[in-house]
Amino acid sequence: MESDITGLHASFRITGVKRRRVHESVADQIRQAIFGGLLAPGYKLPPERQMAERFQTSRVALREALRNLEKEGMITIKQGFGGGAFVADFDNALQALLHSLDTVVKLGRAKSTHLSEVRTILEPEITSLATLRATSADLRAIEAVVLVQEKRLQAGEFKRELDSGSGPSGRGCLEFHCRVAEAAHNPVLNIVANAVNESIRDPISRSKLTYEMRSRIVTSHRSVFEAMRSRDVTRARTVMTQHIVDVQCHLDSSNHE
Repeated sequence: MESDITGLHASFRITGVKRRRVHESVADQIRQAIFGGLLAPGYKLPPERQMAERFQTSRVALREALRNLEKEGMITIKQGFGGGAFVADFDNALQALLHSLDTVVKLGRAKSTHLSEVRTILEPEITSLATLRATSADLRAIEAVVLVQEKRLQAGEFKRELDSGSGPSGRGCLEFHCRVAEAAHNPVLNIVANAVNESIRDPISRSKLTYEMRSRIVTSHRSVFEAMRSRDVTRARTVMTQHIVDVQCHLDSSNHE
């Protein structure tokens, strides 16, 4: 594919070079080995010198490849005694996704309305699956979050702990959604939902949540939970949809104040 270069003569065009850089080839081979299960989570890659010899490349190119894989969440690099490059686990991959989405949000490419739009699509479907698949342990975990929220609201302890999860309980609004996502027992949906919810955490925390709004949040969580416990998919889905829309309406009004 050809493209003009701004500031240069119109007849001067650059065609993309197809030859891959050495570090990209190295990173891809390691990446494919991880995807193929040849390198399991926790596996320690060989020392730099040994890998550079096996890949027949420089240690500079190897380090660049490892840095790229670390950014992707594929590996973790530990310094000091016993350090090295280790194949990452599920949580590291999730953190990489969270950071990527968070960067997009902070750069202004995605706003709370965009995130809420995604939540409006995802959360009802996740809730439907969770209502059908939730185990007794899942339901207990969700109820525990709701009970703490209700207790704090009744006690008048509604300063940010409820929405951000920063209070002593650590059970905030978004933790409720995390527990529901876990109950759906779909790791892909869980990763995506958590990434989106983490990215909308700051807008919610910065908004002026009145007692009335916090009360509506807790009431919605209770209603979703009760519908899930009753295995009422339609009810759970409907309440979750209304809840997400309600929160976004609140964010919109806060932004215009």
